[in-house]
Amino acid sequence: MAVMAHFSFSPRWSQTLGFTLLELLTVIGLSATLISMATPGLQLWLWRLQVQTVVQSWSADLQGARLQALRSGQTFRMQRLSNCQTQPLAQGDWRCGWQLLRGAGNSASVTLHTALAGEVSVQISPAQNSLDINALGEPVAGGLRVVVQARPCTAASCVKAICINTAGRLRIMSGNTCT
Repeated sequence: MAVMAHFSFSPRWSQTLGFTLLELLTVIGLSATLISMATPGLQLWLWRLQVQTVVQSWSADLQGARLQALRSGQTFRMQRLSNCQTQPLAQGDWRCGWQLLRGAGNSASVTLHTALAGEVSVQISPAQNSLDINALGEPVAGGLRVVVQARPCTAASCVKAICINTAGRLRIMSGNTCT
């Protein structure tokens, strides 16, 4: 024996579906308030992420160059790029990025090219536009400090320093000093 069920919807029940305009405006207003409260923290997080990414990239490229020089017995040079600005960059300003060159002089060939958009400040002191790495994998100039900072950010957490001692050891420090 089959049982048949019959459902009927009253017109009054179907009219109560949905949200009122007041409810929708309240939800939109609360969402906008929450988003506006989260935006400054999110922007600071993005700036710190940009700085950390550049620091890791610069350090990894230098360590990779040292390893390649040691394995191949050839000299390498990390050299700044200067093509992201219309005006010339100051000595030691690496904000455009860098490239890794194998060999010396006119016979040098590019093995790595890392370009930056220029939104992160990368300053080397003492100011220089290249860093030579000898065939033993040692940076020729020690005692360098590379300061990476998100340009619009003034918070101390947006600044990192890569410190290279005379033996070529790298340390990453918060702030812009090597202690």
